[in-house]
Amino acid sequence: MKKNYIFLLIATVLTVGLGFSQTFTTIDRPNIVGPTATDNISTVSSIGFTRGTGIALSNSGNANFTSNGWTIGGDQATAEANNDYIEWSVTANTTFEIALDELDIRLRRNGNGPSEWQIFYSLDGFTSAGIALPSGSQTLASLTTTNFNLPGLGVLSGVSGTITFRLYAWGATTNGGWLRVIQNNAWDISPAVPSPGLRLVGTVTSTSTNSIESDIIVASFPGVPSTNIDYTAFNATSGLSAFPSPNSIAIGAFTIRDGGASSPDSDTDATTLNSITFDVENSENIAALAIFDGFVNVAEVTSVTDLTTFTGLNLIAPDDNTKDFFVFATFKSTVTDNEQIQLTVNSVTTPATGSSLFASGDAGAAETSIAGDDNRIEVTADQFQFVQQPTDGNQSEVMVPYPTIEAVDANLNRDLDANITGIDVTTTFGASSIVGETYDMVNGFATLDNVVFTAEEANRNLIATSTSPSLSGSSTVFDINGPLISIAGQNFDTATNWTYTTSIPPFGTVADWGDTIGYFGEIALVDAAPIDSPLFSDEIFGENDLNDVNNPFAVLTFANIDISVYNEVRIEFDWQVVGYNNNANDIQYRLFINGSASGGWVTVFDGNGSINDDQGRVKIDVPDGNTTVGLQVRLRNNRTDGYSGFDNFRIVSEFDGLVYTDIGGWKDNIEPDATTGAQDALVIDGTYSVIGNVQINDFIVNVGAQTIITVAQSLTINGDLVNNGSLELTSTSDTYSSLIVNGTSSGDVTYNRHVNQFQSIPGATTGENDLIAAPVTNSNQDFQALANANPVIPTGTINTVPSFLFGPFDNNENAYVNYNDSNLTDPVEPGIGYRTASTTPGGSLFTFVGDVETGNVSVPITVGTGSIFNLIGNPYPSYLSLSDFLDANNSLFDPGSSGVYGYPGDLTSGFTVWNQGYSDANMGAVITPGQGFLVASAAGGGTISFTPAMRSIGTSDDFILGRDAEVVPINAYLNLELSGNEKKFRTDLYFNENASLGMDAGYDAVIFNEQTPDFAIYSHLVEDNLNKDMAVQSVDYDALDNIIIPIGVNALQGEQIKFSIADTNIPEDVSIFLEDNLNNTFTDLRAGDYNITPSTALADTGRFYIHFSREQLGVADDILNGLEIFAIANPKQLVVKGQLESNTVLQVIDIQGRIMTTSQLSSNATRHSIDVSNLTSGVYIVQLQNSEATRTQKVILK
Repeated sequence: MKKNYIFLLIATVLTVGLGFSQTFTTIDRPNIVGPTATDNISTVSSIGFTRGTGIALSNSGNANFTSNGWTIGGDQATAEANNDYIEWSVTANTTFEIALDELDIRLRRNGNGPSEWQIFYSLDGFTSAGIALPSGSQTLASLTTTNFNLPGLGVLSGVSGTITFRLYAWGATTNGGWLRVIQNNAWDISPAVPSPGLRLVGTVTSTSTNSIESDIIVASFPGVPSTNIDYTAFNATSGLSAFPSPNSIAIGAFTIRDGGASSPDSDTDATTLNSITFDVENSENIAALAIFDGFVNVAEVTSVTDLTTFTGLNLIAPDDNTKDFFVFATFKSTVTDNEQIQLTVNSVTTPATGSSLFASGDAGAAETSIAGDDNRIEVTADQFQFVQQPTDGNQSEVMVPYPTIEAVDANLNRDLDANITGIDVTTTFGASSIVGETYDMVNGFATLDNVVFTAEEANRNLIATSTSPSLSGSSTVFDINGPLISIAGQNFDTATNWTYTTSIPPFGTVADWGDTIGYFGEIALVDAAPIDSPLFSDEIFGENDLNDVNNPFAVLTFANIDISVYNEVRIEFDWQVVGYNNNANDIQYRLFINGSASGGWVTVFDGNGSINDDQGRVKIDVPDGNTTVGLQVRLRNNRTDGYSGFDNFRIVSEFDGLVYTDIGGWKDNIEPDATTGAQDALVIDGTYSVIGNVQINDFIVNVGAQTIITVAQSLTINGDLVNNGSLELTSTSDTYSSLIVNGTSSGDVTYNRHVNQFQSIPGATTGENDLIAAPVTNSNQDFQALANANPVIPTGTINTVPSFLFGPFDNNENAYVNYNDSNLTDPVEPGIGYRTASTTPGGSLFTFVGDVETGNVSVPITVGTGSIFNLIGNPYPSYLSLSDFLDANNSLFDPGSSGVYGYPGDLTSGFTVWNQGYSDANMGAVITPGQGFLVASAAGGGTISFTPAMRSIGTSDDFILGRDAEVVPINAYLNLELSGNEKKFRTDLYFNENASLGMDAGYDAVIFNEQTPDFAIYSHLVEDNLNKDMAVQSVDYDALDNIIIPIGVNALQGEQIKFSIADTNIPEDVSIFLEDNLNNTFTDLRAGDYNITPSTALADTGRFYIHFSREQLGVADDILNGLEIFAIANPKQLVVKGQLESNTVLQVIDIQGRIMTTSQLSSNATRHSIDVSNLTSGVYIVQLQNSEATRTQKVILK
């Protein structure tokens, strides 16, 4: 039996206890579509913020409820007509009434946001016009967070009534202007909503005499809730049934308890449930919900939302008893795997009379279980689906955007439990050049980030397959076009030839990235978190909190690049933004065509949209027929947690030419050769070895690819060389490779040049070494770099200073320089010769790295105080035509030492001299790549010219061995060798139609520095003898008919020496005899060598003569003809050298025919000196006469 005094006490408490003013509702302000969460006292319920159709969510990354799209200008009526409002509502529980006294809200706007706002309310959900709150319209300052208190409202809900509010705003200046509801933690009722943006204050009262203790709890029944739901089995859209033919599944069971947990209650009424509203978590998956009383469907909703209400109920829990009911569900065809459905009682209603009341508006907020797999939706994949379809790509380029796939079921819902390894990606029909690759899938998603084709292909599909589980899927059709060549690039580390400037100076340090200072400039990717695009690597251009006051843009301007010779050009760059979530966060670009801006700014990312974080690759096609193209990228950002990054700017062109890949070799088996000089070639990957003498137009080596030009092979590039990978040339001791670039050259080239072994000769001033020049070099190749790359350079101590056997020739000191530590930063210059050697037995390859010289190289030469010789060298990675070099530079050489003096490997054999005589006899003669040599400067010095026209291909040796065999028939030569005691020395005699019997500049050359070694063979001029030891002498070709040339020998007493022909092409009808007038012998050198052991040391001419004749040798005439006749100035004498057979009369006759002096010459002497100091300077005739013959010769007295 119930006690009436208990009821009266409760009624008294209700009437008095709820009659004071208090915060009864707060509304949360997260930046979601809505409604947002609310917090209430037990006697009311509420719905959080939502937006009218005229405005939209803005800056989703912000924590506070933010909206844009507000009325520009206008007034309240305009805003109302445009549905520009934020809405919320509050409802009194059954028998209760709300008296609203005041409202608090906290707001902020940006500079473009609405400046005016006003709140209206309605008691019928704005079915009729709303009523303005007494506070009227309000003004909100820009970028100022403001608490607004609206007091003295006096709004009544009526019993069990609802008050709906709308905040209208207007006066925005752009559609991007936003209005934001900001949190105020001081307004919270409970931890349920700890940071509300609005609160309602007033009283909630009731005069009902019914009990308010009833509640609803979750009931426990087997199989309720369900686990791992196969949603495809329950897809009815209406007419849900539970038994005996269920088309739906139970997701919740509830019990209504009259009197609640403390039953019995104070009244005699049952608890009747008229309506119930559920918060439905993940409601977007559900097609329909129904409440079942037992197996009877008593209410059904076919449009399920986050707040779903069932009305027209009559579920009765008898007085002090309970009532069970169930909720069944069906599912849409589109669901999200592993999402769990949870029902939470949000609000309930009961009749105003005849029913006990619920203790709170949500009847205790009972919620179904989502523990473990309860009410979990299960998607089971049966196929792969391409999400990011493949796009047209280019050969050997990774396909970007990366194709992506999902594991999906028949309804194309993703299976988040699909973690699959080893997914194969192939193509449809026939052979394909796709590079084999497998991919792993995580949570049903895989990124195919290495799709590469090594050849052009058309109408392809990608096929993704797995074996466990057995799934597959096909993409849409795409094409693979030809490979791309890079015209210019800027990736802030390895490719920097597309230069750029910034409109504001870079600022910030790594420590400033992410703080209030910010950053703008190049930065390592590892330091740029949260920037982490997989398209980025190493260094990037990064930005954080640009701090651009009044939101101006910072601009990156990339230089204009010449594209006049290219077609199908495009610009690409990669970008990423994080936290770009307001109107002043933007990235844009524009092109510059032929130096002028082309079109307006194109938006890459607009921070005013719904996405705050994004990334991608921009591809911009450039119209054909233009000369230059440039690019500007601009950005703005004034958020500490806003970041952007950029990388891989490049201008590319689709390549049309010969293509080499590691897998397929040369496309269509068309390999470059001597006939392909008009075609371009591209080495994409792998190693291409040049075979033969290859001609090509443009030649491009991609990053990671390699080209090798081996010995005796050549590559002539008629156009441009673009080396982004590796290009190497190599050589041996007697054969070299060549590279000729007729256009421009970019990228370092490596030349591995053979260098002779160092062998020190005890007691000698020299050893076996080499003279070299850099076949490639640039500013990065100083001596330190060269020495590091070539540790076989000999080292030692000279005058206590650690030194290297490497350095140029100092013609003031007449000595080679040996570098030491003070020379480490000295550049290795093109065209300069260096003396060096290798410590490796047999010699070794020296590695030179640098640019290919494609233009003229000028090298100054001087007359030094110690020598007229200068050490220079071939600056090209190709052979150099000797004849072209001499034609351009002969006039700069000392007349008596004209030509190229080459080091033969050991100076005991003398220098190899290649002058005009040699060149005329060997028209194909070439100087090897990287060859150093000496030239003698004419008085006053000059500038040696190396020109691209001199470059040549070839296979010949350097000066240490060999010569070219090509001979011009009207020229002849003899290479006469003296050998003995393991020594060799040679002298050259040329017969050339351009030469005379006297000194001929360019054709005759004295021994190096006029310093004849102790063991040597040489000649003296036939006429106008200068008493100089000639390394090379040229005479008229017709002199082969009959000429005698004086031969000089330096040799030690008692050591056997041998005269022999080392090489000749003199016609066979010309006899070659060596005369030894001391021994009175003539030796036919064609028939054999001449050996003697001198009884005294030899050190001059006069004993030996070489006779050339097409007739039988006439001894008497030849004896006189073989004599040397020359004048010396100090003392002023006339000298006759050679053996006389009998006493001879010498007469000196002037040009008028007068005999000026007569002398008797004895046959007992081989050198006669006649004093002519009494004669004036001028031209005279010397006549020799004896009983056997007569000879005359012109001389010049000085």
